Amino acid sequence: MLRCDFCGLETDYVLRVAIDKDYDRLTVRHEKRYACRPCSEKKDRERRERIKVETAKK
Repeated sequence: MLRCDFCGLETDYVLRVAIDKDYDRLTVRHEKRYACRPCSEKKDRERRERIKVETAKK
């Protein structure tokens, strides 16, 4: 069993999640965190909304 780093749910399946706005997986050191599917989907929605807001400001 694996555990979601966000909600603590025990699950058989987790996804790796990038937290930082300026995340660069190839050159920037970062904390590895893993999410269950619902937490991963929530993070993706939040990221899409942030991009939409940032794009609208330009």
